[in-house]
Formats: sequence, C-alpha cells, structure tokens
Amino acid sequence: MIDNIYKNCPTYETDTFTLRLVKVEDAENLLKCYSDKQVSQKANKDYCTSDFYYTTVEEMEECIRFWLKEYKEERYVRFAIILKSTDNAVGTLEIFGDHDGILRIDIASTYEKYIEELIRLAVFKLIKDFNIESLKIKASNTPERITLLEKYGFVPSETFRKGLGYYERPVLRFFDESKGVAYCGLACCVCSENKNCKGCRNDGCKDKDWCKSYICCKNKKLNGCWECEQFPCDYSMLNKLRVKTFAKYIGKNSAKKLISKLKAFEKDGILYHHYEKLVGDYDLFEGENDIFDFLDNT
Repeated sequence: MIDNIYKNCPTYETDTFTLRLVKVEDAENLLKCYSDKQVSQKANKDYCTSDFYYTTVEEMEECIRFWLKEYKEERYVRFAIILKSTDNAVGTLEIFGDHDGILRIDIASTYEKYIEELIRLAVFKLIKDFNIESLKIKASNTPERITLLEKYGFVPSETFRKGLGYYERPVLRFFDESKGVAYCGLACCVCSENKNCKGCRNDGCKDKDWCKSYICCKNKKLNGCWECEQFPCDYSMLNKLRVKTFAKYIGKNSAKKLISKLKAFEKDGILYHHYEKLVGDYDLFEGENDIFDFLDNT
C-alpha cells in the first residue's frame, strides 16, 4: 500500500501504456476517445452526472477538472492511459480505494485489444497500492470483457449494487503456515481446500496413496522433489508451471522463504486459487522466469 496516494500519485506502466494522473492538457487527445459513442456506451455511468460522451474540447476539459477536484478531495484517482508509442492519452482508468474498490476503464476502441494489460495491472498492482479488499468492475455494459475478467478471478457479484451487472474479485484468505508446501511444490499453506485438508506434510492429502511425489520422497527420505537428482521427472504434477517453479524456487532458496512470500502476497490480494477454482494468479505467468521475477522483485 502507498502511504498517501492522494498526495503523491504514482505512475504505472504496462507493455503498451503509461498511466499517470490525468491533466487538463490531455483534453484534446481524450476527446478522440470520449467523442466515440461506442466508448460512451461502454462507460460505467453509475452514480455519475455525465454520460461521458463529449463533442468539444471545452466539455472534455470541464470533465477533467471535475476528476481532478474529486482527486483533491480524496474520492478516487482518474489516470490518463498514455500510449507509449505516441505519448498521447487514449483513455482513462479510474480506481476507488479501500474496501469497496471500483475499477472503471474507458479506452478508445482501437486499443480495446490491450485491455488485458490494464486488468492485469489492477490485479497485480492497484489492489495492493489502493488497499482494496474486493475489487469490483461493471461488466454488463462490456460483455466482451467477461471471459478476461473470469481469467483474472472475477465472479458475478451477488451483493454489490445488485442487478447492475458487477463482477468482483472476492476476498480470499487461506494461509496456514502449519500446512507448508507439498513434496511436489503445491502450496498447501495457501490452498483453498485448507478447511477440509490437513495438508500433504501432515499426511492429510486424500491423494497420498497414489501420489508419486509423496511416495517417492517418503521412500527416498527427501524433503521434496527439488532434492531429487531426477527432478523434474515425468510425473504429471511437475508438468504444471506453478508447481514446478515453486519446487525450483525452494531448491534455490528454501521452503521457508517461499512460504513467507506467499503469505505476504496473499495479504496484498494475490490469489493462489481463484474463487472455487484450483488455478489462480500464479497460473497467469508465461514462464518460470516470470514467476521467479515476481517472487523476488515485487
């Protein structure tokens, strides 16, 4: 969490964009976005006094001044989405902090194809920096984004502004240090099945009678697959990127260090398992190096 985001607004980067506090000087470029009726139709207008469809620079400037007034009053931050290749604003991203974190993304139609970068930024950065307990986003006006939202752990909200079509990433806390990390590299300590399972190392896993990692490590008196000369072997569990990478991380560092990292990341809103799924945020990385970088440099 950043100490006071309203006194010193941060800047963020994705592969394609830079995000910084919106400026009145962005009006001319942002008008190209907000004069597009398709963008206006997708905008979240709940509890707003505008339909976010503007046809003059003066209207756009008035809107930006209102956003900056709201920022000064510490209500929310409206970031300008700056295209790195041109240094021009092509949309805005608004974020409310604290418990009821609300995300709004308006972007020129040409750049909708890059929306995943912004969703990813929200999940891996904004939730932590804005101290958000449960991030919400309206999806009924952008149904084409729902598959992407689900990929990042969002589910239909059953309580927030019922009937308006919000999705949210629910608060999930499973950390239990006593369950440690399984012999294969599965992180029992943050597993969503913790309420019903004592964990691999406590001989509580229902699959222990056929699990190759459990049986092999027990027989060889190994602390985990990472200590085996044949690691990684052809066991199917070790073909899973997250599992194999966590095992390698323990081999390079220690189980204690990995568990400490997982505890801290869960506190910051990173989900080992998405709601009612056995995949989560660590499955969103493309390769081992990306996961290592996240664990060591975040």
